[in-house]
Amino acid sequence: MFRLSWAIALSFTIAVLAGILIVTRDLSISNDIFKEGVVQAKIVDGTTDQALDGAQQLPPADQALHEGLPQVVGVLDSLARADQTLGSLGDHLQSLGDALKSADAPLGGIIDAGQSATDQANAAAAPAADIVNTLTAADTKVQALGPLLDQSLALSQTIDSKLRIALPLPKVGN
Repeated sequence: MFRLSWAIALSFTIAVLAGILIVTRDLSISNDIFKEGVVQAKIVDGTTDQALDGAQQLPPADQALHEGLPQVVGVLDSLARADQTLGSLGDHLQSLGDALKSADAPLGGIIDAGQSATDQANAAAAPAADIVNTLTAADTKVQALGPLLDQSLALSQTIDSKLRIALPLPKVGN
C-alpha cells in the first residue's frame, strides 16, 4: 500500500505541477492579452479624442453648410438657366446655318454678277479716261472759242447797226 500511496501522491504531484504549468501558461497568455488590451485601449482613447475633436468641428461646418446652401442653389439655378439659354442659342444658330445654306447659291450669283460688273467697269475705265481727255480738250477749246464768239457777236452787232444806218431797213430780232 505504500507503493500505491506513493503512486497516488506522485500522480497528484504531477497533476498539480501540470495544473500549475497550465495556469502559468494561461496567466502568460492572459498577461499578453491584457497588454494587447492596454495597447488597444490607448488606440481607442486616441481615436476617441480625434472623434471628439471632429465632433466639435461639426457645428461650424453645419452652420457653413446652411449658410452656403442658398448660394449653391443659386449657382445651380444659374447653370440651369445658362443651359436653357445655350439650348435656345443652339436652335437659333441651327436656323441661321440653314438660312445661310439656302442663301449660298443666290449669294454666289450676286458675287459672280458683282465680279462681272467689276470686270466691265474696269474695261470701261480706259474708254472713260479717253472720253474725259476728249471732253477736257473740248472744254479748253470752248474756253478759247468763247471770247472769240463774244468778239464776233460784238462785231456783228456793230456791222448790223452800221448797216441799219446805211440802209433804211426795219430791224429784225435783237
